[in-house]
Amino acid sequence: MIPQIAFAGRTNAGKSSLLRALIPKMKIIKPSKKPGFTRNIYFYGVGNKLGRELVLSDLPGYGYGSTTEQGNVILEYIRTATNLKMVYILMDCRVLEMPSDKQVIELLDTYGIPWQIIGTKFDRVTPRDPAPVLDLLMRFSKMSRKGAMGASELYYKDEIIVTSDKSMAGISELKWSIMRNCGLVSE
Repeated sequence: MIPQIAFAGRTNAGKSSLLRALIPKMKIIKPSKKPGFTRNIYFYGVGNKLGRELVLSDLPGYGYGSTTEQGNVILEYIRTATNLKMVYILMDCRVLEMPSDKQVIELLDTYGIPWQIIGTKFDRVTPRDPAPVLDLLMRFSKMSRKGAMGASELYYKDEIIVTSDKSMAGISELKWSIMRNCGLVSE
């Protein structure tokens, strides 16, 4: 089975922009400034010359500008995805600590699905002191992971990746993280 990696986050957290930075040759990925623009799940197949493949899933945003229908689409996907290796939860570094992020983390834990925090738009954080942003992201990453049958503890990643789709900061690290989580490279 082909491994799947999902990208979740609040509306306008930068999911589509980050995916476009990860796979720039995919011109069909259309980021938008309008909250709730992505209403469906978009699947992008990615492969290489060695025949290694994976699927990246762009989930609709949650929170402001989203609909109940979008929430149901996300829930159904999480419940039924057969080879979901990781859900990256994207958090805009300028707008942190929203209750909706904690709810999604708790949902993933309930289903025993591994997750990891990705800070987006880090280049837009006030340059004088990014430490509070990194501290908050780390606290989210260390939230209690009580997943089904304790499975989430096996997937714990004490790793925060901060990214910028403009400067491409963190994109290489995220690519390696994706490949590791899909079993395409060794640790």
